[in-house]
Amino acid sequence: MTKKLPRLLLILILYTGSASAQSITDTLQQVIPLRLITPARLYGSVADTVNYKPMAYSSVTLIRKDSFLFRHQFTNQQSQFNFINIKPDTYRLLITRPGFADYEEDLSLLEGEEKNVGTIALFSKSNLLREVLIKDRQAIRLKGDTIEFLVDSFLVNKNSNVEDLLKRLPGIQVDKAGKIKAQGQEVKKVLVDGEEFFGNDPTVATRNLKADNIETVQVFDKKSDQAAFTGIDDGVKEKTINLTMKEDAKKGYFGKIKAAEGTKPTGLENRYENEAMFNRFRNKRKFSVFGTLSNTNLTGLNWDDMEKYAGGYGNTEYDEASGYMYSYYESGQNDFNGVGVPQTRYLGTFYSNKLKQDKHNFNFTANNKQTIVTDAIDDNFTQYILPDTMYFNRQKNIINTQRNANSFSGKYDIKIDSLSTLTFKLALSQGSAENKNEFTSENYNGDSQLVNRNIRTNINSNSSFMGNYSLLYNKKFIKTGRTVSALWDQKISNNESEGFLKSHTYFNSLDTLITDEQLIDQKKISNEKTNNFGGRITYTEPLSKKWFVVADYDIHLTANNSKRITYNKPFGDYNRRVDSLSNELKYNININKGGLALKYATKKLNYSIGARISYTDLTQHNLVTDSTINKVYINKYPSARFSYKKSNYSSFSIDYNGSTRQPSLQQIQPIQDNSNPLLITKGNPDLAQSFRNTLNARYNNYKPLTGSSVYFNVSYNFTYNDFASYDRVDGKGRRVTQTVNVDGNQSWNFYSGYYFSIKKWHLEIGNSLNGGQYKSSNFINGLSNINKNTNLTYNLNLNFDVEEKIDVSFSPSVTYNRSSTSLRKDVVTEYFTYAYVGSMNLKLPKKFIFYIDGQLNIRQRTSTFDRNYNTFIVSSYISKKLFKNDKMEVRIGVEDLLNQNIGFERNATSNYINENTYTVLKRYVLFSLIYNFNNGPLK
Repeated sequence: MTKKLPRLLLILILYTGSASAQSITDTLQQVIPLRLITPARLYGSVADTVNYKPMAYSSVTLIRKDSFLFRHQFTNQQSQFNFINIKPDTYRLLITRPGFADYEEDLSLLEGEEKNVGTIALFSKSNLLREVLIKDRQAIRLKGDTIEFLVDSFLVNKNSNVEDLLKRLPGIQVDKAGKIKAQGQEVKKVLVDGEEFFGNDPTVATRNLKADNIETVQVFDKKSDQAAFTGIDDGVKEKTINLTMKEDAKKGYFGKIKAAEGTKPTGLENRYENEAMFNRFRNKRKFSVFGTLSNTNLTGLNWDDMEKYAGGYGNTEYDEASGYMYSYYESGQNDFNGVGVPQTRYLGTFYSNKLKQDKHNFNFTANNKQTIVTDAIDDNFTQYILPDTMYFNRQKNIINTQRNANSFSGKYDIKIDSLSTLTFKLALSQGSAENKNEFTSENYNGDSQLVNRNIRTNINSNSSFMGNYSLLYNKKFIKTGRTVSALWDQKISNNESEGFLKSHTYFNSLDTLITDEQLIDQKKISNEKTNNFGGRITYTEPLSKKWFVVADYDIHLTANNSKRITYNKPFGDYNRRVDSLSNELKYNININKGGLALKYATKKLNYSIGARISYTDLTQHNLVTDSTINKVYINKYPSARFSYKKSNYSSFSIDYNGSTRQPSLQQIQPIQDNSNPLLITKGNPDLAQSFRNTLNARYNNYKPLTGSSVYFNVSYNFTYNDFASYDRVDGKGRRVTQTVNVDGNQSWNFYSGYYFSIKKWHLEIGNSLNGGQYKSSNFINGLSNINKNTNLTYNLNLNFDVEEKIDVSFSPSVTYNRSSTSLRKDVVTEYFTYAYVGSMNLKLPKKFIFYIDGQLNIRQRTSTFDRNYNTFIVSSYISKKLFKNDKMEVRIGVEDLLNQNIGFERNATSNYINENTYTVLKRYVLFSLIYNFNNGPLK
């Protein structure tokens, strides 16, 4: 009893001198060590980010997740700090020093872990304030690798949307289409409170949420799901912006309504463009509805319909051993390709919630979309290069289509305990389409003599269904770095179509001057079913604090069933089967692959090297001929990755990976497709799988103080047994094409950029250079041919912005294209195209705003294309803000003021050169009313 008295007395003294209960707990843990839990350690150092000088006596604080202060100390003479005997838990590390921006980072400490956070750089407040116009000194904070902007510190107009706000933030660029770049890299996702908002389209959030509802804007590199789970940095990151909403904004509803009516372009009805969004947020529960009704080019939300909803819930998985992301997304029936003037009805809804202390987290998106395109005209002119001559094709297509699509996607996350999670994903889509295409096609020889002429009509009705789900289980163990991840997924699809082909072809024999003709009247029925299912398991084991072993195994089976039948109409009914155009095929793909990799990971250096092996079994069973073709492939290849992170804003990485690609069902179907009687496609059941080698290198360097950035990326691809076309052109000008395997296909491409700003001139300057060269092989009339295609583009971006007065942007670009072929070395196609894009937003007195933008396109003539199709497209509007808080906006504008808009594409590839013009919406005036409403505390 006497021996225990000094210890108890010491505890009592410390107890009476403590300022809080938490200090008592901390003291007891040090005096009476807990034997059941091994304590952790946290250490590191602090430096000046400009001069990189040590900073002794900086304040370093550990704060518990319940906001209680846990530990505090000052850095020593070497600017180091060292916390020992720490209870395993989640903490916030806070470092402060007079004259410097605060540093915050949330981190977790496991039992027995010794975490070195390295040298933490602080930013001088004077330098930060010198670089950006802000309203208070806490506008920018650093949290680990995240840059956080406090929204209320930046000047934006009332009712400005998030896109207007982002344009004010240093190092962030937003173009006319709403695409965002941060730190020189394209932003792939914009999250709202850490969750995807209406799928993967960033503009849904940036153009429809008000800036004054946002608390902070966070910019960071989002790690892959696998890396975020295992805690091992794999070097794969995605530039992401997270918008954290103010608590008051989540206590009511808000949204906007737009109604617009316009004039009647030549040959069309009056234009209209209506959209509405309603958001009801309450704490962690979010509910949103979005709808559009228009006959302009507003075909859905704002940008990339396919990514917004069709599979937009993120059905993407990461292969830990190879270091690559794999997506199972497929386009749907609601895709609009830009040809014609669409009439669109669209309705979508989004819901998310978190329950039971965030242990249950779920969200879903559902939508319906209808699109109608009437009498769109698509004109094509193509030059085909043959070994001893050339021929030319002119084709006109009148398009009528009506499409309807419904889709649903959802995600449910369950946090089983502190070490285990379960994620379920589901996506369903159903679509139907009615298509009618009326073609007129003519082929001419090199002497401009008509060889053949085809008039045909393709009518088709189709329906489709696709469903896929996945179940992912992740588990961490007590030992840091030891993890297991198991995935099971399945995807089924069913596509049915019924159509008619009516064709009349005239063939001119230039030798005998005899005209031949071919009449086709056929009914075509098609049904394709796919069932893909399988699983993958990944295991990581730490060998030490820096070395890890990663092992994975993947097995997936795909069962395809294709039935295609063509009937002739000999006596009034479609009842005579055409065997050369009909078949039923079962095509099964069995893939087993696995790998083992050794990884080394520190805060700055990360590299891995490993080996992979894949086994592929391809089996074709022709049900008509009762024949079977079986092929087995075994591939062994290395995997490697190296990345060096000099600082939070400068990194370099290089990696290699190999991948296989199997022939598609359409490529191996052993029948002909005569949908175009002058271009017949034939399947090749002898196709082998291809193997692709890919080498990538990346460099990024961003300077937060100046907002300048440099980035560079280069990649090289080399493919064995690649897929290529084998074309034969007969004396009547008909082309029959088939897919074959070739070796030697390779390509390289790069993109690079440099961005900086001159604050005293209110000027931001961006430069980008990208290009590539592609070498591919094909066959023409039995002769081997090598094609080389080269392109290079330079783009300059200038932005001049005076707060609350004027915003001007100007972006000129030049593109060079060159195409050559080994069979005809005398035929080389090369040309330049130039684009000059500009805009101005001028704020006038009495809350008037004047906006104008324009794009001048200059296209060089070539020996094949004697027209350049130069255009100058100008759009403008003037608007007036009304009511309290500028909630109402009245706008009148004109699209394509000079009436020069045309649809245009030019391509030079393989052994042909193509120029395409098509119907687009031309000049019209639009009168708009836009109303922003808000029922919450924030008005």
